[in-house]
Amino acid sequence: MKKQSFKLSPWHFLLAIVIFFILTGFIAEKIVKDIPISEKGNSILTELHEIDLDKEDITFLFFYRKDSELCRKMRYNIKQLDANNLHGINFYAMDIEESTDYYYKYNISGIPNLLIFNGDVEIKRVMGIVSTDNLEEIVNRIKPVNFQH
Repeated sequence: MKKQSFKLSPWHFLLAIVIFFILTGFIAEKIVKDIPISEKGNSILTELHEIDLDKEDITFLFFYRKDSELCRKMRYNIKQLDANNLHGINFYAMDIEESTDYYYKYNISGIPNLLIFNGDVEIKRVMGIVSTDNLEEIVNRIKPVNFQH
């Protein structure tokens, strides 16, 4: 009796990649559908039309478009952050349609987009919808040392 060995061929890898992308797309779509939509009126985010970054503070700048469902879902996630944990951090929002100069100045390639500044230096860029848990992790990593518990 002859033993038959199994060899992986290129189509096996191609099939695995296709299955991976289909599953991740399906799971991501399900997660995004479960996030409620938030409108303006967020106590954490202050709407801006002009930016004057303070050289001392940490600033989260949320670029969005009013008619984008994904942006409203990201706004909801930001709204869920614990305000008591945000001392020393400023949260601002800017509609890209009302502030096109800043859209180009900061090279925003898609929305929702969250730029994080230490003073006037960009230190992180987060694009797309981010869970509240991940936003909290980002805040805790970036939070000024004198405000950490």
